[in-house]
Formats: sequence, structure tokens, C-alpha cells
Amino acid sequence: MLETNSKPQATTTLYDWKWMLKTLLQRPLAILIPAVLCALLATVYVVLRPSHYTASALLNITNLRLSSSDQNTFYAESLYDPTFLETQVQIIASEPIARAVIASENLIEAAKGDEQRALKAFRSSLSVLRVGQSNLAQISYVDSDPDKAASVANAVAGAYVRKLVSDRDAAVQTASGWLRDRLRGVGVQAQLVSEATPPVDKSDMRGILIIAAAGIVGAMGGMVLALALGFFDRRIRTPEQALAACGAECLGIVPLLENSAAEKGPGSVPAGVPAILSHVLRHPYTPLWQALRYAGVVAAKSSQAQQRIAVTSTFAGEGKTTIATNLALMAASGGKRVLLVDAHPYGPVLSGMLAPQAGRGIIEFLADASAALPDYVVPDPKLGIDILPFGAAGLREGAAQLLWSQHMEALFEQAAGYDVIVFDLPPLIATGDIRAASAFVDSFLLVVEWNKVPADEMHAALALVAPVREKLIGTLLNKANLGRIERWFSPEASVIARQGLYAQPLAAGSAG
Repeated sequence: MLETNSKPQATTTLYDWKWMLKTLLQRPLAILIPAVLCALLATVYVVLRPSHYTASALLNITNLRLSSSDQNTFYAESLYDPTFLETQVQIIASEPIARAVIASENLIEAAKGDEQRALKAFRSSLSVLRVGQSNLAQISYVDSDPDKAASVANAVAGAYVRKLVSDRDAAVQTASGWLRDRLRGVGVQAQLVSEATPPVDKSDMRGILIIAAAGIVGAMGGMVLALALGFFDRRIRTPEQALAACGAECLGIVPLLENSAAEKGPGSVPAGVPAILSHVLRHPYTPLWQALRYAGVVAAKSSQAQQRIAVTSTFAGEGKTTIATNLALMAASGGKRVLLVDAHPYGPVLSGMLAPQAGRGIIEFLADASAALPDYVVPDPKLGIDILPFGAAGLREGAAQLLWSQHMEALFEQAAGYDVIVFDLPPLIATGDIRAASAFVDSFLLVVEWNKVPADEMHAALALVAPVREKLIGTLLNKANLGRIERWFSPEASVIARQGLYAQPLAAGSAG
């Protein structure tokens, strides 16, 4: 039976409530800072704002009519009219009343002699409202001086009452003396129920409520900012994001390794070489060991008898050289004969660290048709691998063109005795080199630095080297600093994080 292709397919980001919650939890400062700033501004406003006092007067307004029964004449309240009291409220707040009060209370001085300005300020401070469904009208006035507020509210009530009296007097002037006295008692009547007194308490909204409301508004604005930052931040942090970007599964998550000097003991590297190059030998079962173990298993399924594995990254500095070296050591620890090749023409760092004394390497081998591979290989008995440095001091003209040309056939013919060949390649952005290498390499391992590489840029880099996609066995998140948030919302990250438990020595008598 033919084996079906079970390579994971790229997925798209799902912007659901889980994504929103994760994004908000990942960016607490984006929420906290706007909330604190708004609360501080509100505090300054509360401290510096002028005090305001509201005084209120209460009027009972009725509409009387003259009625008679047999020989008696009496006053009775008119039939209910829903528009009556609303009309009187508008009259109380009308311009004639306002101008009369402005003149009597000398409010024009506060407006620097500008009558229109004084009228506008008066109307903004005056409030006339009907109290529920009753005949009561409440006249309220706001001022920084409590005595002034009470005085103006009473002045408005007095001006309205005087206007009612004046209007009735004008209406009954033509009537006879007997009727005139009776007509003065009909129509709209206003009785002062309670006059305004200087208030003791301020009428401003309580400062604590303003500060709290400002903090809430700031936090909501911060949430919008955090979501916007999360939407535009496409840096890869979880295995799911790596899968969505390249379509290959994530083989492991490696924490940031301590870049210390070489340690003594089994699996140590030469003095002066970073110890992280032999991390898997000194620290078995750790996340890096688990990830490279998985990578070796996947690569074995996708290659021939000799495994040719290339390690690359999207950009420089993501740790691919460290991963390539540890991958070679991992294979060698399993009893395989391994050749580690520095195939990075633009930065042969591997050669400088593991074979600094080598004067020649793969470039010189490829340039000499009669060359013997063992003469260019540097054996490392401590690490148990053979190293083929880059050679060519600096970047000699034409050196890069020798790599992955027809001359490479001689290398593979003479390297037939190796079980695994690991190539340390330049990043994907060296598109010419990567595409040329894809014709000779069986498997690619893509190293992705955690929280650095944007998914869109990785996707674009892989699109430029399309053949690599077909041979990409997976990705490895490197230099990770996974917090609880990533583990909560990424099932794969949570499972992979548990691999670190195997690095802990088992207690005596325990099993698992």
C-alpha cells in the first residue's frame, strides 16, 4: 500500500473570544497604562475643578376658572390639560423671565457686560422641571456661590409670579369693577411652596465616581489598543502559529540556553566554545533533546539510506548553527556516523567555533576535482562527529557558486560512508543558495526564534523557495520564554512544555 501524505496543512488564525482573551492577557500594560493615565487626569480635574452648588425653589401652578351653582359663584380648577404645565415650564425658562432676572441680580457683570453671553450662561445654569405627574414645578439654579444660587432661583420664581399677575391685570382692564375683581382670581395661579435656600453640599458629581469612570474608560481604550496590537503583531509564539505560517508541524519548543563557556566532562567541546553546542550530550531528555529526537525520527522516514538534513532559519541570529550542531551530536549518540558541514558562505560561524585551525574546507574540496574528502574533514573525537568546515578565508569570488553545483556530486560520492550529513545553511533570505540546496538535500529543519519572526515574513520567505516546502519536516521554536498564557491557550505548547519533566532525575523507587 502506498503511504498517504499526512503533512499538516496551514491554517488561518481564528479571531474568536479565546484569541481576544489571550491577546488581552499578553498585554496587561497596554490596558493598565491608559487606565492609570485617565484616572490621574481625572484626579487632577477633580482637584482643580471649581465647586458648584444647586439651589431649588418649588412652585405649585394651577389653572382656575370661574364657576357658578344656583346663586353662588366660586373658583374651580380647570379640566386636566396635559400640555398646561409643560407650557408654564417653558414660560418660566423663557427669555423675558431670564432678562428680568439678569437685570435684577446684576448677572451681566459676570459676563463682562456682554448681555448675550450673560443670557447664555444663565440658561446653561437654569433648570425648570415638572415634579412627577403633579402640578409642582422645580426651579433650580447652579452657581459657584451657594447664596447666589438660592437668590437667583428665588428671583426666577418671583419674576414668573409677577408676570402672571401682570398678564391677568392687562386682561381684565376692560371689565366692570365687580367682574374685574373676580377675573383676577381666574387663570394661571402660582404659589411658592418652598423658596430656595443656600445649599450646604456641592452638586458636582462625586470625585471618586469621576475617577472610577475615567479609569474604566481608559481601560476600555487600552483593551482596544491591546487588541489592535495583537492583530498587527504576527510574531510567532506558539506551535499553532508556526503551523499556520508554513504548513509544517512544530517539532519542539526550546528555551533560551545559557551561553556559557565549555564544561568539562563527557560530551564537552573545546575550550572557548559555547557549551550550548553540545547541550544534548550533557543534558539528555531536555526539550532540545526531545525536539531533535523527534526531528531525527521524522527525517528518517522522509529520506533514503543516507540522511541529508539541512538546518536553516528565516533570518540570521535565530540559533540555527546551535541546533545543527546538536542535531549532529544527537544522531552520533545513536551510533550513526555523522558529517557536519558548514555550508554558510556569508557567515561560516560553525567553522570558526569547531574548526578554527582548519585552513581549508568544502570550498577547496569542491574546487579540486582530484581532492579526497578525508583530507578536508576535521574529526572531533570528543564530540564523535566529523566536521567539514567552509574554508576559503572570507568569501572568495565564486566560492558561493561552487556550493550546490554539479561539483557537489563528488562530495556525496565520497561521503557515502556517513549515515547522516547535517548542513548548516544560510537563512531563507539567501534564496539562491536555499533553492539550489533543495536539489541535493532530503529534509529541511526550520529554526524559528520565539517572538521574533513575523508569520507573514516567514510565509513570504518560504514562498520564494517553494521546493523547500515539500521537504520541510518541521519547525523548532528556539529561545522560547513561554509563560503561563501561552501554555493556557496553546494545547501543543502545554504538551511540549511537559517534556521538561523528563529531564528531572527520577526518585528512588519511582516509576513512570
